[in-house]
This record gives sequence, structure tokens and C-alpha cells, in this order.
Amino acid sequence: MQTNFNEIQEKVKAIIISRIKDPDKIEKLEYNTPLLTLGIDSILALSILVEIEEEYDIEIDDSDLNMDKIRDIHSFAQLVVDTKAS
Repeated sequence: MQTNFNEIQEKVKAIIISRIKDPDKIEKLEYNTPLLTLGIDSILALSILVEIEEEYDIEIDDSDLNMDKIRDIHSFAQLVVDTKAS
């Protein structure tokens, strides 16, 4: 069964919310909110990425591991879709 883009966005959002401790940031979280503004640095983004790889049984290419490709929930979900398609 193919997972749709909206479901992937919701899963990414849920994983991010599980790592944010500030309720004000969680309340303001949108699909296009820059992760850096939430206090998510590259190390935390990598741990989120590992969980997503496990969730969708994919391996994201090392060349895609930069904050430009995973700058917000939308771009994170798009990276999952692109990886699943390749």
C-alpha cells in the first residue's frame, strides 16, 4: 500500500512534536515552519531522519542529508516521497 504525501507529513510532524519540549513551539508548528526556528539542529534532524527511515523502510542517500533538503516538514516529507520513488 502506497503512503500518500499528507500521511507522510503527519508522521514527520508527529515525530518532530515528540522531540520538541516547548508547547508554544508545538502550537505554532506548520508544515512550512523552519526546523531551525524550533531548535532542531542537524544532529536532532538526523535522529528524526533515522526514525523516518525505519518507519518507511527506506535509506536516504547521504548526499540528501543537509538542512536545505530537510528545512521543514514539507521538505522532509518530499525527501521521503522522492526516496521511496527511486
